[in-house]
Amino acid sequence: MSQENVEIISRMYRAWNSGDMDALLAVFDAEVEVRPALSTFLGSSVYHGHEGVAAWYAETYEPWAEMTAEPQRYVDAGERTVVVVGLHARVPGGGVDLDGQIAHVLTIRHGRIVKLDGYDTPEAALSAVGAES
Repeated sequence: MSQENVEIISRMYRAWNSGDMDALLAVFDAEVEVRPALSTFLGSSVYHGHEGVAAWYAETYEPWAEMTAEPQRYVDAGERTVVVVGLHARVPGGGVDLDGQIAHVLTIRHGRIVKLDGYDTPEAALSAVGAES
């Protein structure tokens, strides 16, 4: 995995966590396909293009007072990169914090993310690309 790809992915998570939609969309190709983790909680299981990324972001954040996604581990999977992501969320009104892990498998071409596949567990993502846990 190239250092450039790691930087693109890192920019995605920084923009996601800060709510900077312009910076978030800048790392995605205009024709990106996103299949998010935890999609049973969202309005769709697949999102297309920049409009799809914006909808995915809005639907993901809607039920939470606060949410962050922090990359914890990068795994080189040939043309793809697996990212183990730590999630931290707080329900409205505080008092209840949720912590967990998901994973993203990202494909980057020409400096943009063209595909993001989310998995509810890191093990599922690693298995999908034939990597060891």
